[in-house]
Parts: sequence; structure tokens; C-alpha cells
Amino acid sequence: MIHIRFSDNHYGGEIDLSGTPGDLRSIHQSIIELLQAEDVQVCIPANEVDPAPYDSCLNSFLIRKSDCSLKVMVAGSSLKIEGTPEKLEVFADWFNFDNSTESGYHHHFDYYEGNEWLDPGSISLVISVQ
Repeated sequence: MIHIRFSDNHYGGEIDLSGTPGDLRSIHQSIIELLQAEDVQVCIPANEVDPAPYDSCLNSFLIRKSDCSLKVMVAGSSLKIEGTPEKLEVFADWFNFDNSTESGYHHHFDYYEGNEWLDPGSISLVISVQ
């Protein structure tokens, strides 16, 4: 099961989404299945854990098809990612970890100037292997 920790007190916020390589590949698969379905969104539950060193935990991960640039945000108690199917398909690959990936390995999914895929208002996302 995945864990989602959140702090909004620095640089516009940061989210850490973590899980085993299998948990993270499951997110990859959920995104791919969403893109092949008529559904507009999928919601993946998250376990609550000690949020330290972050401020709080979010209880779900909502992935939604839209006609906008990829955007990472917090909506209520959920991590929400929305974007075009093309951009969501690229984003799905960020969750494709091999079983041999060591705990602590992580990616930073952040906006940078000139990035045409990610909305500049997006919150920084760290995808971590437990």
C-alpha cells in the first residue's frame, strides 16, 4: 500500500508518495488502465503513517484525465494529478520500478522553467521506494 506525506510550508509545498516497487508499479498499471477505459478518473487509497518529516498524510491518490497540462495538486485530503491522456501516459512511467530497486531510491517530479509538460502551479512530487 502506498503512503502520501505532504508539507505546504516550503517552496509552495512538497509531496512524498512512497511504496514498494510493486506498489509503485501498481500505480503505473492503474494509470495505463485508466487511459484505456471510458472512465475519467481513478482513485487509489493510501495508508496513513507517521508523516515525519512532513506535516501530514493524504489518504488517496486521484488521477484524472483532462485537457490541460499535467498538474500536481492537493484537493482536500487527496493527492490529485490531472492531465491529457498523452501526458498521463508519460507520467505513468515514473512509477515503473524494478523489484531490485533499493529502499530510499527516489525521483523528483518538479516544474522547471521551459517545461511544457507540467503546469507551473504544480506542487513538487517526490516518488520514493520504501
